[in-house]
Amino acid sequence: MVCWSLYNKVEKSIGNGFARYGELVGTYPWTVLTVSVLVSSLLGIGLVNLTFESDVEKVYTPRDSQASQDRTTIQNLFDDQSGVNFYQRSLVEANRYGSVIFKSKNTSNLLTVPYIQEIKSVYDKIRAGVLGNGRNYSQLCAMRGSKCVVDGDVIFSANFDQMLQNNNIRYPIAGNVSLEPLFGDVNVNAGVLSSAKYIKIAFNLRQDNKKNLEDSKSWEKKFISYMNNLQSTSLDISYAHSTSLDEELTSNISGDILFVSLTFTLMIVYATMVTMTCDCLLDRQNLGRAGVIATGLGILASFGLVSACGVDFVDIVGVMPFLILGIGIDDMFILLAGLAEAPLHETPPKRVAETMRTSGVAITITSLTDIIAFGVGASSVFPGVRNFCIYTGIAVLFCYLNFVTFFIACIAINERRVSANRHCLLCCKTVDMKDQMTTATKLNRFCCGGTAPTSISQMQSLLERIPGLTINKFITLVPVKIVTLICFATYFGIAIWGSTQFKQGLDTTNLVSDDSYYFTYNTRNRQQFVQRVPVSFVIDGVLDYTKPATVREIDSLIASVQNDRIVGNNNLVISWFNSYRLSPSYNNASESTFIANLKTFLNSYGEFKNDIKFDNAGTRIRASRMYVITNNLVDSTEQGDFMTRMRSITEGSSLNVIAYAPSFIFYEQYVAILPSTLQTVGIAVAVIFVVTALFMPSPLLIIYVTVSMVMIMTGIFGFMYFWDLTLSSITMIHVIMSVGFSVDFSAHICHAFMTVEGQTRDEKVKNAILRSGGPIWNGAISSIIGIIMLVFSKSYIFRSFFKVMLLVILFGIGHALFFLPVLLSLVGPMESKKSDENSVSNDTRMESRAGHVNGNFKSEREANHPEKYL
Repeated sequence: MVCWSLYNKVEKSIGNGFARYGELVGTYPWTVLTVSVLVSSLLGIGLVNLTFESDVEKVYTPRDSQASQDRTTIQNLFDDQSGVNFYQRSLVEANRYGSVIFKSKNTSNLLTVPYIQEIKSVYDKIRAGVLGNGRNYSQLCAMRGSKCVVDGDVIFSANFDQMLQNNNIRYPIAGNVSLEPLFGDVNVNAGVLSSAKYIKIAFNLRQDNKKNLEDSKSWEKKFISYMNNLQSTSLDISYAHSTSLDEELTSNISGDILFVSLTFTLMIVYATMVTMTCDCLLDRQNLGRAGVIATGLGILASFGLVSACGVDFVDIVGVMPFLILGIGIDDMFILLAGLAEAPLHETPPKRVAETMRTSGVAITITSLTDIIAFGVGASSVFPGVRNFCIYTGIAVLFCYLNFVTFFIACIAINERRVSANRHCLLCCKTVDMKDQMTTATKLNRFCCGGTAPTSISQMQSLLERIPGLTINKFITLVPVKIVTLICFATYFGIAIWGSTQFKQGLDTTNLVSDDSYYFTYNTRNRQQFVQRVPVSFVIDGVLDYTKPATVREIDSLIASVQNDRIVGNNNLVISWFNSYRLSPSYNNASESTFIANLKTFLNSYGEFKNDIKFDNAGTRIRASRMYVITNNLVDSTEQGDFMTRMRSITEGSSLNVIAYAPSFIFYEQYVAILPSTLQTVGIAVAVIFVVTALFMPSPLLIIYVTVSMVMIMTGIFGFMYFWDLTLSSITMIHVIMSVGFSVDFSAHICHAFMTVEGQTRDEKVKNAILRSGGPIWNGAISSIIGIIMLVFSKSYIFRSFFKVMLLVILFGIGHALFFLPVLLSLVGPMESKKSDENSVSNDTRMESRAGHVNGNFKSEREANHPEKYL
């Protein structure tokens, strides 16, 4: 079951390979260091090709989704009529607009003449004052019947003024105008609108050709700058345009880049503190700083290479440096722990070789699992997830390469300094050993004195030793084991329950900061105004609409849609076919008569002109469309389900029908996110399972690491629910990241358990914690420090990353330092005595840890009596 013979062979083979490489680097450290820095710097030049992509559709929606394919099909059937006959429902692309929501500063009723006049004043200023490439709104507005189409300008009409003064505003339909989209927080009595605290006006823009589209985009940008400076004494004004979300996402990330530099500073300070000792010879704080530099070089190289390859930088990639810093510092502490255990009597190249023998495998396993997780994520259908995983996976690779080149070279250089008795800061010769400086002052001893290393404890700082020594005191006690197992069973039960409550969806309001103009506008729009969605049902193909079978099929289709709970028989159906059949022009005696009379009908009912496409001869209908308006549709999960149901209805029809709305493009992510996440995570877990088996070919250990990974991932899903996070293309990235991270700490403790000595399981657990407890603990703390600045971020992307990353770290360290040690102490793999005597690799590992100086094996005494060295 344990396969000790196979494990020892694999461990010896891989360890010897790393040892030979380490000795090579230890022999030529300056050459390796120079090449490493040069390669990273040259790759960093690729940053000149860095391009940003902030289009929400391109980043957060699936590639080649059905909605995007349907959009292309419909665009080929119907032309954009926003410049001559604008109806928002007939747009295939999302509408371009500038929108304003008015609210009185004292939250009073806006349906008074003074307020309407003040709103009219703002309205006039916008029409005249906002220009797009020199063209004002009247020149860029969406047109219908030679007039600009402004949603809400009905409140400035003489008819509305008469209704206002008579206190007789019919609601929701006044005449032939729907007032529901215009007023928010309303009071209605007997069908009469008595008050409204919000009024919304939307300036629709034309996009019927490239020139108009570019000018409309320019108008939108000027619209925001104009509204930022617009003041009103009585009105509280919020505003946005069609791409405000895209712009605010980029603005948020750019503003939060400051946190990256602060995080690097904190990392350098922490790494310096942990590796600092009060000894001018043995102090290793330069290595602590070198670890941060190695990570920074890895980030630089990855950004440069991926940018040079033309992969767009998306806003989610902004969290990557924080993640890589945590991974890099974790590798640094593992390598420093291996250095402390290297034989003290050996030459610097041999000590570097032993460091790589014991720690090279550990950091390789964790780096590989992370690279694999992000490599699998790079196949995601979500461009944002794909680009993030490409950037981050390459960054993990270069971080690893820099640690086995740049950082190992720094270790070799530092070992040369120690061997030559040089000062840790000045690199000059130390005056003398402290035990020989009997006549020197305390200050002189502190600043210039050194100590010859004789034990592991001297090679590590207090902060490196404390975690392992502290946990060692209680982890193998029976009451502690019982309490630990009960706590983790409780945790797992809570996590499972939370996972069953976990929701899908992405509230776009969360993507921007709370102080953003778009956040205010979007919050008011969603909360105060009904969110109805016009869904078009496009019949593609030449069809004879006079046939009874065709009529029955169309009526059946619309009836089925109206029976849906989101539509709910609200009678909000816009159908040229129904209206034509009810008109005096209707005649179905023959198809030719039907078509001729239909054209006459369309001359009187222009609202339907956009909905019929005749063939080239004009004698048959090539395609047509009808619309159903939903009830209030806000919940993201319901939006995805509704889209799926509409498609099911069209698939059940004998007609070639497409159900489509521009918002379906965004609804696609709500349908695709769960299966995509499960597929990605499943593949990543399977591949990581194989990698773990290759490096640690022990069935028991593979099971333990897998169980730990499953428990951690379940905990992340479950506790994301408690932290009010939903599954979206953003949190999907965090979940993928968690797959690799959930293995890291567990692999460290399991690998340490297999490579340390001990007569009993408890003894092996203690020695494993002595070896890896400090690096795991300090790696976790450094990772928390690396993300702590994100608490102050304005970006939902950064804040959600902090929350998930904190869960990963806490659950990871909990399983590595408590759950797995208890499990290994109860049913951990133990090598037989015979195998132990015959294993050459075990003898080698024993000698590596001994750290003997003149035959004095102090490291073994420390392992057996750690409390004496705390």
